[in-house]
Amino acid sequence: MANRTFYPSAAAGAPNRVYLDFELLGAGASALTLGSDAAAWVASVSRSGVGVFVVTFKDAWSKVITKQAELDDTLNDGAYATVSDVTNEGTTSPLKITIRTRSAAGAAADPAAARKVGVSLALRNGAGAGQT
Repeated sequence: MANRTFYPSAAAGAPNRVYLDFELLGAGASALTLGSDAAAWVASVSRSGVGVFVVTFKDAWSKVITKQAELDDTLNDGAYATVSDVTNEGTTSPLKITIRTRSAAGAAADPAAARKVGVSLALRNGAGAGQT
């Protein structure tokens, strides 16, 4: 195995691509709270129903390339999170995504206090040659 300390952080792909990884924290029947790494990117999180959270970013982005949310399984209960709706993509308004959290059986459920929701996004900031 290679010694990874010799390799700097790098990404391949189209220009203008930005990768965001951050953490939100469960708060029971309230909105998810921002982990320390989310504050740089996320303006707010609101709860619109059981297990439904709208994340509003501080900035507009032209394209969401990939999106993922993962609920930690520290309780060993099989609960999970997904990213569903993306709004304001390609506009001058701040990007919004909807995160849905569910029990292992698939029913909408709010994550317990301090349970972690990891979010990973690949975004395009502007259009490059040949990109729409």
